Amino acid sequence: MKYFSTLFGTVIKTTFMFIVYFFSGFIVKNNKRWSFGSWAGKKFRGNTKYLYNYVRSNCKEIEIFWISKSKTEHEKLLKKGINSVYAYSINGFIKISTSAVIFCTHGFVDTILCLTRNSILVQLGHMTFAIKNNSRKEILKKENLIKRIYYQLLLLYFFMRDINYGVYSSEFSKKNLKYPDKWYPKKPLVLGLPKSDYLYSLKMNKLDNKSERKILEKNIPKNEKVILFLPTRRKDKKFHIFNFGFSPEKISNFIEKNNCHFYISYHPTSKHENKNIYNLKNFNLIDFDGNTIDHVLNASDLLLTDYGSIFADYLIFDKPIIFTKFDHLTYLNDEGIKINYDDLPGPKVSDWDELLGEANKILYEADLFSDTRNNWKNKIYKNLDGNNCKRIAEYFKSHYLD
Repeated sequence: MKYFSTLFGTVIKTTFMFIVYFFSGFIVKNNKRWSFGSWAGKKFRGNTKYLYNYVRSNCKEIEIFWISKSKTEHEKLLKKGINSVYAYSINGFIKISTSAVIFCTHGFVDTILCLTRNSILVQLGHMTFAIKNNSRKEILKKENLIKRIYYQLLLLYFFMRDINYGVYSSEFSKKNLKYPDKWYPKKPLVLGLPKSDYLYSLKMNKLDNKSERKILEKNIPKNEKVILFLPTRRKDKKFHIFNFGFSPEKISNFIEKNNCHFYISYHPTSKHENKNIYNLKNFNLIDFDGNTIDHVLNASDLLLTDYGSIFADYLIFDKPIIFTKFDHLTYLNDEGIKINYDDLPGPKVSDWDELLGEANKILYEADLFSDTRNNWKNKIYKNLDGNNCKRIAEYFKSHYLD
């Protein structure tokens, strides 16, 4: 009964949205008005954030605003000087329906889709390169027939329109991120991603003569290594990174012997108890938000990750990566991956003993994957020059600005 009522409500809502969408096409668009959204309108972050900041500083002739679907976030952004518009207000309806170009990271959910007929929708995305399967169509194939039909009906509004453009960092990345879903962007543009500009600037502005780094409020001497572990989310509710041979004694000895610092931050959508139950020195479980994590990447010396796209961001910093395939077979069955995992530019480990062994080798003995990482970086990034925002802005100004 619960599922039936949900589907009935969804069909009624979607029908109404299609009607509104049709009439929104008669609203005249303002070619000098661009809107930006991210993370379903709940966060000011990612590629659209960095492009918004660039356009605000360098394209004064364009009126820009940020789409907020959270009143709390909206008010917070206004206090920071961001031209935020609350999506579910009269002003929000007017601004969105008259925007000539709308930039997003997570597709349709970043704006109010039924107000966007004849607007240009540009997908900047929230990843540069994917290890795991990112096609909703392919993921649904793993569900039973009833669930597949149920979820397809819930997503009826996805068939309302197309995403006009997708922006990518290279031809290699474009092919990797392509998927067979209807809402895949119609026209790909290899212009580079705004977030890559920011990460590149962090790398280039790093002062070699600094004697220490800061992570949150903690100062860390430069001669002490920082190891950052960023596991991605799981469908498997029983999964926990400490289930694979984790030994508090061994990790404590490793940290003490090498005088290093461990930071673990779960995926922002993962549900977990973020508490350091082991109470180990320099072993930290912390939720880094999406804005802080960029700086932590820059400050760290080694990245540990499993199936997250974050490894592609880290390639910009020319530092080692270890890939943790703790639950590899389960993950393949639940999510699926789209590349050969063994080709990734770093050692692969199956438990904590292997992890500590490879970390010791790559940090304190010899980094044997430097050339492989460089090859991957050159394939993923066509233009790593800090000018991606400029290329994107110039493209859409030349095509859609009067």
